Amino acid sequence: MTRVLGPDDWQAQPWRNGRGTTHEIWRDADDYALRVSCAEVAASGPFSQFPGFRRWTFLLGPAPIRLGEHELVKPGDHLELPGDLALEATVGEPTRLLNILARHDLGVSVGYGLATHPVQFVFALQPLAELTRWHAIVLAPPARFERRTVIWIR
Repeated sequence: MTRVLGPDDWQAQPWRNGRGTTHEIWRDADDYALRVSCAEVAASGPFSQFPGFRRWTFLLGPAPIRLGEHELVKPGDHLELPGDLALEATVGEPTRLLNILARHDLGVSVGYGLATHPVQFVFALQPLAELTRWHAIVLAPPARFERRTVIWIR
């Protein structure tokens, strides 16, 4: 069953380290192996760690952010890192990040731009015919979604 998820569907939760708020967009099960959330980053400080997971972090904006030695400047800029990596965030003004966490043993692919294969999840960075900005589609079963301004999970 295909589902569209907008910001009104997201569930607000405190960060694991208690320093901020994230809005869970989607997870595959209660004790998730795959989770997507939108984090509000209002101040510099440490990121929560997720041992046993891989993390993909995408800048949604509006402001840039430095994560360790990496800087995300424009929407869609991203990093892929081990979930247990100690990471310090530095911001000059509040911004938002899309975080995808997947257990190491899942073997998922995550990317930004055109996916040339069926995908399970799509998040719109810009308005599309099917979605407005910051809406997501969960595709079950996975299907092709050939748009260039989306974050996708396969």
